[in-house]
Amino acid sequence: MAEDVVFADLPPEPALDHEVLEDLRAALGNQVDQVISVFLDDSPMLVARLEAAALGPDLVTLREAAHSLKSSSANLGALALSNAAKRVELGARTGTLDRPAVAVAMVSSEFARAREALQALLASRPEAAF
Repeated sequence: MAEDVVFADLPPEPALDHEVLEDLRAALGNQVDQVISVFLDDSPMLVARLEAAALGPDLVTLREAAHSLKSSSANLGALALSNAAKRVELGARTGTLDRPAVAVAMVSSEFARAREALQALLASRPEAAF
């Protein structure tokens, strides 16, 4: 019980690791904004696939969608989202994903945080062309 209190008191992991984004911007320049836009357009489909697959559960679809989301989110510095997707991917791969709907709900929650942070980042760059 005491451990629950300790973990509950920890602040959540930041939605974005800005150092990752800075490194990506150094490599790609303003094309990063386009990469972010594509991520924001494509990722809701992956989250929806995860949510539908959790109902089955369809472990193959869970693994594949989580893998895609894990990789793309890590590339943009959305490491909390990437970690949540990684847990789903590994659990689906090994057959140890006890509560798929709960795990996918965590992914959905982290996606919402990442989406908000990425949209705010894009909004703060009015000179960027999408």
